[in-house]
Amino acid sequence: MNALQTTEKRGTLVVKDGYIVCPVCRQKTNQAVRPETKATSLQLWCRHCKAVHLVNIDSGQCFVLSRCR
Repeated sequence: MNALQTTEKRGTLVVKDGYIVCPVCRQKTNQAVRPETKATSLQLWCRHCKAVHLVNIDSGQCFVLSRCR
């Protein structure tokens, strides 16, 4: 869990304190990510800017597939 306490660049998304940061507004989303998290075509919604992103998560690394509105 110590690895998630820092801000690290993961693909085009940033993981900060275990949460994914929105690439549009740079605010933390409500989606938590652990080091062993794996997901394919996950819809990530930002409650601040109302943007929806499709992301892949593999071993705690996040990659944006596309942006939907």
